[in-house]
Amino acid sequence: MLSGRQLKIKRILHNVEAKEIAEYLGVSKTYISLMENEKRKIPTNLYKQWIKYLK
Repeated sequence: MLSGRQLKIKRILHNVEAKEIAEYLGVSKTYISLMENEKRKIPTNLYKQWIKYLK
């Protein structure tokens, strides 16, 4: 499982904005930021959807 920081790097490399991921996952941009900065754990269901979106 990738860390929040690794997901952020992957997102940036794919030119995807945090807002896009947030809308896709049905969460706030703030929550995405908290997970990417490892201040909140990433729930497994969101992690799977997040990875799927970035592939």
